[in-house]
Amino acid sequence: MTMPENIQNPIIRPLVLKTYNNEKGNRLLEWGAKLFYFDHRKCLQICNFASKLTVVLVDIKKSDLEFVGDYIARYLFEIYSDDKIMTALLERFFNEHHISLFAKLTDRRIIAALNHLQSIYLEDGYYLYDFIENGVLSTIKLNRKINKEHLVTDKIDGKTQYIYPAERFAKLLKNYYK
Repeated sequence: MTMPENIQNPIIRPLVLKTYNNEKGNRLLEWGAKLFYFDHRKCLQICNFASKLTVVLVDIKKSDLEFVGDYIARYLFEIYSDDKIMTALLERFFNEHHISLFAKLTDRRIIAALNHLQSIYLEDGYYLYDFIENGVLSTIKLNRKINKEHLVTDKIDGKTQYIYPAERFAKLLKNYYK
């Protein structure tokens, strides 16, 4: 996967660099990813910097990497499928921010959150067995549960608070479009 600053295509490079520079530093627009393995399959754990909302993608192939942004969008629509306001805001969000870029993850807070979720909550992948129904892993249920029922800590206004990532992301997205 080519990092934004290393793209050589003269047509795509300006768009990529403009998007990268405009969105860098806006934690609502930044996501971090970590690779882990479940049952000998590559999985991606993707975490939003602002809310710690996490999407787990299972059995990812190298050819799937260009579609990771689409997968995130699909799971977000599934997580908020019962909230019409959030569905409308997500449509607007993805219409305005329709390109996904990946750079080296250096945010130590997010790296720690990804490591913690993988080792403690996902039990290094073993927890995923609980979501297998009739031989099929239900990643929609997994991602809903991670974001709506799993409390995480986050510093908000200088204070450590316990939050549900889905609630925090919804609040931040609603404030973003006020």
